[in-house]
Amino acid sequence: MTIRTGPARTPRQVQILEKTLELVREGGLAHVTTKRIAERVGFTEAAIYRHFPTKQALILGLMDLLEDMLVEPIRAIAGDGSLSVRQRLEAIVRHHTTLVREQNSLPILLLAEASVSEDPALLGRMRSIFHDYLSVLEGLVREGQAQDEIVQAPEADCLALLLLGAPAALAIRHRLFPDARAEDRFEHSLIPHLVSSLDLNPGRKA
Repeated sequence: MTIRTGPARTPRQVQILEKTLELVREGGLAHVTTKRIAERVGFTEAAIYRHFPTKQALILGLMDLLEDMLVEPIRAIAGDGSLSVRQRLEAIVRHHTTLVREQNSLPILLLAEASVSEDPALLGRMRSIFHDYLSVLEGLVREGQAQDEIVQAPEADCLALLLLGAPAALAIRHRLFPDARAEDRFEHSLIPHLVSSLDLNPGRKA
């Protein structure tokens, strides 16, 4: 994946984040040290600290990356009026699932890191990311309910949590019990079943 540059990221910071992400995919956040990052990038640990002065700053950079990979694409999916609500919800869950598999459960790893650290900045950033994600899901559910395409109960926020929770549970299983065939079944069987269970008229074409 190519990480976007912008006013808040220099090309060197992007390079460091790319190499850090490689380490996270290989061994989780416990595998991430400035020494290993420096070896991957090809310069000294001291140079790493010039771009990310603390581990907190580096993890916050990864959270920015998570927002780029998770939240921004689902916003785009949610805004695609050419798709039905059900199709958009299914596409969002599939996107999250693909991210879990390709990035070795990155979202759940960063959530765990923020929770364990008890760092207000990390916790606040993670809360913001997941609040935005849930808001997108809840907005789509409410749209479907208003159009009588989606069941009225449970409430929209509960249904949004259910849709987020399925790929989050897959992320936990992926880290503890990786099984490509089981994950394929999740994608091909469970996701369509999960979304169709919200439909007031299952016989209607998606």
